[in-house]
Amino acid sequence: MRSQSITLVVAALFGSVTAVPCSDLGWSEDGGLFGNAHPFDPPQNAWDVVNANDCWVRWQLAGPGQTLNDAKVTKTVFEATESQVRSTIKNYFNNGGTNIQLWLPMRTRSLQYSYMLPGNLGDDHPVIDPQGSLWDTSRVMVSIILPSGKQKLEVVRLTRTGEYEQDVNVDRAQDVGITGLKGTISRDDWAYITGAELRLNMRSMLEEQKRAHRGNRVWNRQDFAYALAEKANGDCVVIDFRNFEEFVIRLPPASFR
Repeated sequence: MRSQSITLVVAALFGSVTAVPCSDLGWSEDGGLFGNAHPFDPPQNAWDVVNANDCWVRWQLAGPGQTLNDAKVTKTVFEATESQVRSTIKNYFNNGGTNIQLWLPMRTRSLQYSYMLPGNLGDDHPVIDPQGSLWDTSRVMVSIILPSGKQKLEVVRLTRTGEYEQDVNVDRAQDVGITGLKGTISRDDWAYITGAELRLNMRSMLEEQKRAHRGNRVWNRQDFAYALAEKANGDCVVIDFRNFEEFVIRLPPASFR
């Protein structure tokens, strides 16, 4: 089981609970001297729990000489135009340095595209070719726009032109969910997790689903369907995958089990 209890360090052990960083959440057999708390049931709202489906996300590779922190997206103003989105999608190698930052919804295809999940998940899902530059997840930072920020932003999508060469790029972008964003958010609307951590979380969920599939049982969402991200101010936020329906591996009909 991934978590038998998740422990929360409380002020002076018995004091009031305040917001905590993810580093203060850890695994324990019995909780010991710490107050027991499940990630989906924060005592006194000590941390936020948000639906993964309601987030925008970007995977950013740390460049030469950069740390993972350098790869965090921190801006609050988004000004994408359709022409910029189109140009960026066509300019794979960012020739001239004119590309803008594009975004993905937190969905299964995005997680396949970014190496968080295998590109081929079997018959239940389309095969997705991953973004080659993101293969080394130890050098990738994942910047998450939380639902509080998503509702402030306008999606900038591409329209088909009728020209095959351009529309191929449009179709591929729409298939994965790549888009531009427009609007203004606040620093509180950001959260971050490393690519390596998110990949481990997603692979743990996938393995639990496989075990459940083989055992003809419902997969254990309560103990597996989450990831811990850190907000810009250092507070922890739980990314909730329990309602991530499209990620669930369907069980075969009873006659074939």
